[in-house]
Amino acid sequence: MSEEITIEQVANQKKPETAKKSKKGNKEPKKSFFKGVKAEFKKIIWPDRMSVVKQTTAVVVISVLLGAVIKVLDMIIQLGLDLIV
Repeated sequence: MSEEITIEQVANQKKPETAKKSKKGNKEPKKSFFKGVKAEFKKIIWPDRMSVVKQTTAVVVISVLLGAVIKVLDMIIQLGLDLIV
């Protein structure tokens, strides 16, 4: 038959030694900030030149088109307001 474990038994169990917090004297030396930055930059996968050109072109074209749509809507609204007033 299976044994049942009570809440008190679980609460009284000792935690493993690795789970304890380290004291001030046992700290590992921290890495230099710049060494960490350099290590992170090595992990970056930079895009190739052609994909950067394509993405930049897409952003510029969409921005110009959106600007044109906003300008046309602004002109229509302005025309409507001029007719009302």
